Amino acid sequence: MELVEEGDLDPKTHKLYLKAQSAVELLNYDYAISLLHGILKDEPGFLKGREILRAAQGARARSSGKRTNRLLSGGMMKVKNKIKKDPLAALEEIERRLDTDPYNVEANTLVYESFLALGMPDLAAFGLETVREGHPDNTKNLHRLGDHYLAQGDPSQASKIYDLIVQQDATDGEARKKAKDASAQASMRKGGWESGNTDFRSLIKDPDETRALEKASRVGATKEQMEAQLEDLGATYAEDPQNLDVVCRIAELYERLERWEDAASYFEYAFSLSASDETLQRRAVDARDKLREQQIAQLAAEIAEGGEGVEAKKAQLEELRMATFNQQIEEAKRRVEHNPTDPQLRFDLGGHLFNAGEFREAIPHLQKAKNNPHIRIRSMLLLGRCYDSMKMFDLATSTLTEANGELFAMDNTKKDVLYNLGLIYEKMGDRDKSLECFKEIYNTDYDYRDVAKRVEESYGDG
Repeated sequence: MELVEEGDLDPKTHKLYLKAQSAVELLNYDYAISLLHGILKDEPGFLKGREILRAAQGARARSSGKRTNRLLSGGMMKVKNKIKKDPLAALEEIERRLDTDPYNVEANTLVYESFLALGMPDLAAFGLETVREGHPDNTKNLHRLGDHYLAQGDPSQASKIYDLIVQQDATDGEARKKAKDASAQASMRKGGWESGNTDFRSLIKDPDETRALEKASRVGATKEQMEAQLEDLGATYAEDPQNLDVVCRIAELYERLERWEDAASYFEYAFSLSASDETLQRRAVDARDKLREQQIAQLAAEIAEGGEGVEAKKAQLEELRMATFNQQIEEAKRRVEHNPTDPQLRFDLGGHLFNAGEFREAIPHLQKAKNNPHIRIRSMLLLGRCYDSMKMFDLATSTLTEANGELFAMDNTKKDVLYNLGLIYEKMGDRDKSLECFKEIYNTDYDYRDVAKRVEESYGDG
């Protein structure tokens, strides 16, 4: 079985596909779903059709307002066993079961396994991407998705997925390491160092240089060993300052040593030597961010201790924070200008503008970002908070209420949406609706922020 594009469909099937698209646009989801099931039965490799089917299933579920876990008691283990014998039949059965719960984690993971069993890894990612859309906080799924992209030779996409995990859980050392490794692989691939059957060793004539680079690549090195590696690489660098691989290795060692200023300088130089490799540029920017974070933390600690010069340090701290915001905004703007249709870049820019308090400027970017299903809820959450900060409470509540209606599982994202919605209702003086939001969280997570205090005190007010 092969990947099927729209142009590969026979005229009869293509006509049905156009009818399905039209039905989705007219919100006739039942008809669209029925047509798409038939199309996919004949053309199981038609990825675009499968994407539209899932979107229609999701839209129908959201519009009905029903929340169901029917799949959990629907014998998915039986379907899982069928994958080994007849993955195509299993895939068809899973898709029909997803009609009632389109973002079910277990079922979409079985979609992934079915395509792997069929020998179609490119299509397999669709199952995990669907879980990502419905459950963006599911880091277990994100790890699996990142590993899948890495195994399929797409380190750039894998790096983005691992970065998402780190954004959600800064303590996930495994994801942080995988993100760096994938980013390095992407840089090497773009630089042509892994083309054909060669690697960077074949590009280096000097065996001593080869040994130094291999020594520098060891992950488990101590601080002293890494500093010794830097000394060895420094000698190689002095002989050939334009050796991109050596420059990258030096930058990575400084990064691992958390010497952020040196890391940033070498990553910036590596970027200038490369064919405008954006991965290297991003790592330089990240190192500059880390440097400022380090300086901010040190200043904050000194201010907390008190003593002389506190006011001057406070001013310096504020200046550093603003410099961080401005740098992040400028970098995000540059990326948007380079690729204005990328919703993730729009979301990043909107987020940086929000953090800098530039709410009005953030809104149009977040509005564009919310059209992408993978970041729709996070975009709506930030949009609601922008409206709230501008005292546009009616827009804030309608946006967050819409976001809440599209979330089925009480995960951290839904709790965040409900909590912010409750705070806004509180500002509006609507105590009942505010408590309703907090109670919904309280029923599942007693320890979430201060919801227990808010809910329990409301019973003592009367």
